[in-house]
Amino acid sequence: MAEVSFYDTPVEEIMNRNPPLIDKNSSIHEVADIVCKENHVWVVEGKDSRKIVGFITEKDLLDIISPLPEKSYAIAVIRPKSLRHSEFEKAEDIMTRPVIKCHLQTTAEEALELMADHRVRRLAVTDNEEIIGEVSLNIMIDAYFKITPRDKL
Repeated sequence: MAEVSFYDTPVEEIMNRNPPLIDKNSSIHEVADIVCKENHVWVVEGKDSRKIVGFITEKDLLDIISPLPEKSYAIAVIRPKSLRHSEFEKAEDIMTRPVIKCHLQTTAEEALELMADHRVRRLAVTDNEEIIGEVSLNIMIDAYFKITPRDKL
């Protein structure tokens, strides 16, 4: 019998099928409620939609509540991302895009490469641009140790 390799496992077998979602028109307070519990939230087109348009992490919220530095020596135009200096009302105002995605048959190895290449901790698992799950570094680590036999570690 062939040995099962973690790296050949499709993300469909290890993904979280119930990712946190929020409508792009939701308030910053609604976003904060979810992010404080889940550490992130995927932003979708509308309440009855699963079409993914962005994502928000703790870092995005930290960016808008942190004060901007008093002086900046940057030569380029700085777009302040702070509640003190700008008006942010909706999830779409602070979401990150583009979303880094994979598909159900993406292997664990391919998913890890995508995460490393794009320097992200999680991927949206999509089908026809709709989110159907997520896979994160934590999920990958857990799956690795469940799938890999102890004598192969």
